[in-house]
Amino acid sequence: MAETKETFKVKDFTDTVKGITGMVKENYLNGVDLYFSLWTENLKVLDSQLEQWFGIQQEYIKAGKEVYEKLPKEFGVFTNSDTADRFLAIQKDYVATVKKVSDKFAKDTLNIAHKNAEKAFSLVDDYLKLFRA
Repeated sequence: MAETKETFKVKDFTDTVKGITGMVKENYLNGVDLYFSLWTENLKVLDSQLEQWFGIQQEYIKAGKEVYEKLPKEFGVFTNSDTADRFLAIQKDYVATVKKVSDKFAKDTLNIAHKNAEKAFSLVDDYLKLFRA
């Protein structure tokens, strides 16, 4: 019996590989976008928790001031009531700075990941073009 050999054309091979790399690229970029969206949502949750924490601190300071104001002057009062407010303002400024840096880092990371993926898959395409020549 004669065995038949199938001959594969280079074009068939490169088309198949291009299709597979296209799917891999799309899945990779979708994964990066999913990671970025999870990251930003986690930052939003953290931000809301920090705002609640700052509110609790502000209420605590306010309650402390009210208690000390009701005490007789002989026991002493807040000598410098602005200290707690300044501390809270410093905390808020610090958190705002960290949030700004984190947002910039997240956006830069997403852009770099997209550029790296585009570059890597364009190199694969260039490599596949070598088979056609």
